[in-house]
Amino acid sequence: MRRKDKEITVLKEVIDILDHSDVIRLAMNNGDFPYIVPVNFCYELTPNNQIIFYIHGAKAGTKVELLRQNPLLSFELDTGHQLITNEKACKYSFDYASIIGNGYATFIEEPTAKIAACKIMMNKFAPNKTFNFTEGDVKPIVVIKIEVQAYTAKKH
Repeated sequence: MRRKDKEITVLKEVIDILDHSDVIRLAMNNGDFPYIVPVNFCYELTPNNQIIFYIHGAKAGTKVELLRQNPLLSFELDTGHQLITNEKACKYSFDYASIIGNGYATFIEEPTAKIAACKIMMNKFAPNKTFNFTEGDVKPIVVIKIEVQAYTAKKH
C-alpha cells in the first residue's frame, strides 16, 4: 500500500468495514480480461481471525463456471462514501473505507453446511429475525465459501 498513513491494521476496524458493506465485488480469471461481479455477502471469522466470506446464487452462470475452472479470485468492498468539497476543484476529495484482497473459493455441497452459511447471510441482512431452512430450500442454490488469503484495508 502506497499510503501507509491510511492503512487500517486493527482487526476491529476491518470488521467495522465488513459490517457496513452490503456488496463485495469479485474478480475472476476469464482469459484475456477479468470478470467482475458484485454480490451480496456475509462473513465469519475463524478462531485464528481468518476472514471467510459466503455468497450464494444460482447453480449456473458465468461466476460459477469461472470459479469451478479456477477458484482463485480477488475482491473489493467499500463503504462510508462522503464527498469532501473545497473552493478549488483540485482540492475535492472523497472519504471512504475499503478492503481489497484475494482468496480461494470452494463450493459447499453438504446441505447442513449450506444451511449454516444461509443463516449467517440472513443474520447479516435481517439480524432481528430467525429463519429456518430445510435441505429443500438450499438444494437449488450454490453456496460458495471464500477463504481470504491476504487483504489490505484503507480509510481516507
